[in-house]
Amino acid sequence: MFEKWAIGLANQIKKANPEETAPHDVLVFGFTLIFNLLFTILLIAMAGWVLNAFFLILQVGLSFMILRILTGGAHLNQSIACSLASLLLLIAIILLPINNVYLTFYWLLSLLLILKYAPYYEEHQLKHSVQWEAKKKGLAIVWIVVSLVIYLTLGQTGFIFGGLLQAILLTPIGIKSIHALDQFINRCFKGGDESEKAS
Repeated sequence: MFEKWAIGLANQIKKANPEETAPHDVLVFGFTLIFNLLFTILLIAMAGWVLNAFFLILQVGLSFMILRILTGGAHLNQSIACSLASLLLLIAIILLPINNVYLTFYWLLSLLLILKYAPYYEEHQLKHSVQWEAKKKGLAIVWIVVSLVIYLTLGQTGFIFGGLLQAILLTPIGIKSIHALDQFINRCFKGGDESEKAS
């Protein structure tokens, strides 16, 4: 669905100004990402409202997205499936038990998993230089530390949960699970969105 909108919008832009715009496939990819992000944020906000955990699930989503950008991860080929899977994972992670001991364990586990497994990129994804990836991993560690500081000073747990979710998805089991889900979705819905396979 988003890909069709992105293609339509890219076609209009290329028709209006073919020479001063990015290549068509770049426009399609960019618009698909924007539509998917907006849809995911809308889903997260609605789920938070329904579950009476609006700020908690927004914190989890923000932390997850920040770490996803910094550390990579396996992807689903269909953007709608990606949004729905992200939402279900965010809801599942906020159902974990909460107390000081558990949260300390979640935080420490997140830190150790990110140190061990980050970054992860699919074969078709753009990889940056080793130095750039080291800086991104350093920023991810800083974010994990910031999430602990926010919890200790403000009592907000969502950023730790978002870190835990991303850290788990970076593990070999997390990656295999996402790939298995992607294969299942592709079998059920006849392939993914070609514009996203180049991401």
